[in-house]
Amino acid sequence: MNETKDIISHDDEFDYSAVPSWYSLCFNTDCPLSGNCMHYFTGTHAPETLEICRCVLPHTQKDGHCRWFDKIKVMTMAVGFSHLYDNVLKSDFTSMRKTITAYLHGVKFYYQYMRGERPLTPAQQQGIRDIIKSYGYDWDVPFDGYHKAYCFGNPPTD
Repeated sequence: MNETKDIISHDDEFDYSAVPSWYSLCFNTDCPLSGNCMHYFTGTHAPETLEICRCVLPHTQKDGHCRWFDKIKVMTMAVGFSHLYDNVLKSDFTSMRKTITAYLHGVKFYYQYMRGERPLTPAQQQGIRDIIKSYGYDWDVPFDGYHKAYCFGNPPTD
């Protein structure tokens, strides 16, 4: 089981390479929301080699509100499921694997998730659990490992 170091607090070492390329940074030190905002937290951890980035402009914060506010959240990611089918009946195996493959958006991604090359979000973990239960199995899915990761919220839709 490959388990990485858990994130215990905001003071832990931050891996900037995990920041999605679309994610905006914030450098507004005067914002009252900065202490719990992922955009600001990420901005404070930008490497010195970063010269250009997307950013949230200070004027977006008004009266203690910011439409770009993204509360700092940590989620438990699962990595790998090499023993998923150990207790699955042979008659269910092919159908179940095809259903999970479709759920994970195709064969390429399926194998990356299965080998632990891509971590599974809590929602994806639950989706796989739901598929297993839909086949009548009541055991918990044996993911190969878990680690904590910061959650980067999506941009606002309005």
